[in-house]
Amino acid sequence: MGLRYSEAFIEQALFKVYSRGERTVKSIAIDLNVNYHTVKNWMKRKEAGSGVSPVKEKRPKDWTPEQQLIALHQTHGLSGEALQTWCRE
Repeated sequence: MGLRYSEAFIEQALFKVYSRGERTVKSIAIDLNVNYHTVKNWMKRKEAGSGVSPVKEKRPKDWTPEQQLIALHQTHGLSGEALQTWCRE
């Protein structure tokens, strides 16, 4: 039987994938020590569940200056789990 990953781990892994910049999904999978195809399946599952294609989602590096400023204001003072929760959303 294959490994089972917690939903929290999967969510954090997907956050890393969607905010990877110029890196490939494969390189993120290697860093996480997870099979590339497992990560791709998680991505497909998230797409099917959200109804939004990750291609249409903006990565933080693609945000406008206004969006960056809003994010900065929203996250100012957050730390630990609260900041991680904000990032996942």
